[in-house]
Amino acid sequence: MSPMHWIDLAHPYDEAMTHIPAGGPPCIRNIFDIERDPFNLQELRLVSHLGTHVDAPMHFIKGGRTIDTYALDDLGGEGWVLPISRSPNEAITVKDLEGTGAKVERGQIVLLATGWDRKFSTPDYYTHPYLSDEAARWLLDRRVKMVGVDFFSADLPVPRRPKEFTWPVHHLLLGNGILIAENLANLTAVAGRRLTIGAFPLKIKGGDGAPARIFAIEA
Repeated sequence: MSPMHWIDLAHPYDEAMTHIPAGGPPCIRNIFDIERDPFNLQELRLVSHLGTHVDAPMHFIKGGRTIDTYALDDLGGEGWVLPISRSPNEAITVKDLEGTGAKVERGQIVLLATGWDRKFSTPDYYTHPYLSDEAARWLLDRRVKMVGVDFFSADLPVPRRPKEFTWPVHHLLLGNGILIAENLANLTAVAGRRLTIGAFPLKIKGGDGAPARIFAIEA
């Protein structure tokens, strides 16, 4: 058997990382220190949608399914990493998705590789590409089980959102049972390929989402 190659698709956590305005950066502190205590022990405080994470329907859908109710089979499987070239604040269209030539099928995971992860923890990260409503509908029509992006939000960038913004992409996908993974990393290294993908969030009871270690496997 040939050895498997594991590709890490998650950002590390630190206090300088990109964060959502409503939640702030993580707080990581040592509460035990081996220099004076028997062992090291850290405390971590963070909001559920910080860094590389998975959104559950409950995030936007009243009474929606929570993150702890998903079986491992729901969070991993075959999928595509689609190469997408977009400029700041530019919509990803159906033409972009179809132009990759990937045969996206029911129950797969689809990750969008724009290279925007290289701007993580910089001010430019907030002016990311985003999914158009039509592109989100295209993914819904193919009944994928998860959509992942290597930028801040599947929806319109925060600086571009009007006062009465309604997060249409989140409502469309989560409202139809499609999970959303955001702030992925290293997707361009495997762009254009069909791989085995795992996106396993923390099992938070009643959680609207959770940080996740997301990865791909190639044989």
